[in-house]
Amino acid sequence: MISRSSGLALYLQVADAIRQKIVSGEMAPGSLLPSEKYLAEEYDVGRDTIRDAMAYLRSEGLVESKRGYRSRVRTNAPRERIWLHQGEVVWARMPTPQEKKEHGLGDGVPVLVVGDKTYPADRFEFGRE
Repeated sequence: MISRSSGLALYLQVADAIRQKIVSGEMAPGSLLPSEKYLAEEYDVGRDTIRDAMAYLRSEGLVESKRGYRSRVRTNAPRERIWLHQGEVVWARMPTPQEKKEHGLGDGVPVLVVGDKTYPADRFEFGRE
């Protein structure tokens, strides 16, 4: 439920409500989200608020959007396993613009770094030998 008196920005409340639907499975991976107009009516907010909520969910990696198309719940691709050698350390960070282009990354997807190599966090997992 959206509350104008909660002190929390409306777009964050809308993003929380949509996130809950995604996490609960009500909005399945790959499914289209309702139109901006429909969401604005459902949550009784303006379309700019819906756009801000969608941008926030994109930054979290939960939805993906293309200009002119409805947003879609992001699907989780199968992950490739990379085996780490003793002493190797993995750390995560947001990608540079070049890495986003190189790996074809959407908004909100971090990279995992091992030495001088980067791996999209949504496509790789690591194990120890």
